This record gives sequence, C-alpha cells and structure tokens, in this order.
Amino acid sequence: MQQAERVLTHAALTDAGLALSTVTHRIGPRGPWQGLLPGVVLAHRGTPTLRERVLGALAFAGPGSVITGLAALHAHGLRAVANTHVDVLVPQHRQRKGFGYVRVERTRRLPDPQLMRGVPYAPVARAVVDACRRLESLDEVREIVAEAVQRRRCTPGELAAEVSASARQRTALSRAVVAEIAAGVRSVAEARAREIYRRRGLPQPAWNVRLVNAAGELIAEPDGYWEEQAAALQIDSMAWHLRPSDYRRTQRRQRALTVHGILVLPVAPADILDDEEGFVRQTRMLLEEGARREPPGEVFIARRAG
Repeated sequence: MQQAERVLTHAALTDAGLALSTVTHRIGPRGPWQGLLPGVVLAHRGTPTLRERVLGALAFAGPGSVITGLAALHAHGLRAVANTHVDVLVPQHRQRKGFGYVRVERTRRLPDPQLMRGVPYAPVARAVVDACRRLESLDEVREIVAEAVQRRRCTPGELAAEVSASARQRTALSRAVVAEIAAGVRSVAEARAREIYRRRGLPQPAWNVRLVNAAGELIAEPDGYWEEQAAALQIDSMAWHLRPSDYRRTQRRQRALTVHGILVLPVAPADILDDEEGFVRQTRMLLEEGARREPPGEVFIARRAG
C-alpha cells in the first residue's frame, strides 16, 4: 500500500466490501490501524506524516474542500511558523465543524484550488491571509508576508486584493502589513524601522527604491534611501535574509552605494529591535551629516511606471 493510500474513510472501506466491525477491530488497541479523525482511518500505527494529516483533513471535511493557511504555504515551498493544525476551507452551506488538529472554516469565497500531488491547496495570497488571521504576533505576520513577496510566490497587489475581499474579522494585522508592503517595506526589520521612525518623528526614507546614474544604469537598491541627504539605510544579517546569496548581494550593494558617494548606515536587525535609542541616535547623525555636505552628482531614484 502506497503512503498516499493509507488515509481512508470508513465509507470507502465499507463500499469496498469491508465490514464496519472489521474496520472497528483494526483501529482498536491491538489492531494494525488507527483512527485519525472521525470516520477517517490511517492504515498504520506510526506517526502521521504532514501529507497524511492533510489527506485526513480533506477526507474529514468532505468533497470540494481546500487546504489553506500554513499547511498550504508549506506545500507552496514557503517556510512557516510552527503550527500543529491543518486549516480547511469548505463551502458555506456545509455544516462541518473542526475536530482535533483540523480547523474547518466555512466560506462563500471558496478559491479555485491549485492541485499539487493531487491535493487542492489555496493560492498563495489566500493562504497567506488565512494563515495570518490565526496569528497574534505582528512580527510573525510580517515574516510570512515578506517571505511570500520576496520569493515572488505572490505580488503585493494580490495580497492587497485578498485582504480587501476578506471579512474584516481577524484581518487587522494583515491589513497593517499589506500597508507596509505598499509603502515598499519588504522585511520584519524594515517594518520595525518604519514604525520607529514614525513614532520618533524622523523622516521616512523611500523603501527599496532603485538608484540609477544619469544614463539610467542601476547603482543599487538600498533598503531605505533619504534623497535630500543622499543617505541610505542598509540592514545586514544572514539570519534575516532568505539565502546566503542574499547576504552577499547586500554587501555588494553597500560597496556600490559608498563608491557613488552615498552615506550608508549599516545596521543589524538586533540594532533596530533591541536598541531603539542607539538606532534613532545613529539615524539622526547620518541625516545631519548628509544635510551638511554637498550631495553627490548623478544619483537618481528610478521612478516606477504608473
């Protein structure tokens, strides 16, 4: 028996000719199977895999159900915060409640599923918003949203549309983070810096803009850039980049900025998260120095079309 076939419903087993008493015996204390969920059998005694848990959730929720939330994001290849539940969307008319590790949500907006290895998953933008509705930490929401955008699994526009279409219940954090993304913020540390600057009365940089020379050739894309002072904020940490290559790219970007006469404030996420006073003081010094000097020539922000 293949792994994917080890999740079976009582109905499927009895339709195949197995007596219900036999099913009950096999999932008993001395039987070779186990009950995974009401009416759902796992045909081995080991720990269920994530795929078996997902298949069990679908079997329990019924035809037409769709996996969403963190389990869907995992299937889409994204990292996710620790989670013990599987979230399933079902049609609004279906009277089904969650049980055990399965959380069932009835919806009038059942998405067109994306099939992966035969399993229907919600598209990334929907899965992100559904996952974030279950979280209470703003930074966890920021991590999930930032990764989905950075890995190009969905666009900021798709997230904004999904949040707009969702009921307002439990979407306050998602709406706040989508607003940050719309302002150009692309990481948890950037979002925290933006928040600090707003609270402490410091001017906001332009976030994640393209700097070019007079010929339109790319110089760099700093995390933050104050155009009047020709000063850049650069957040440097391997732990807060998705791949080591991202960190090397950050270092090349910092060199390019310096060569073109742009002042750079390199900070680690811990400088922002754990030492707000020091971070604010260093930012003020950077901007004051930028205001005192002659700006470098031939450095421009490339304006986005539209």
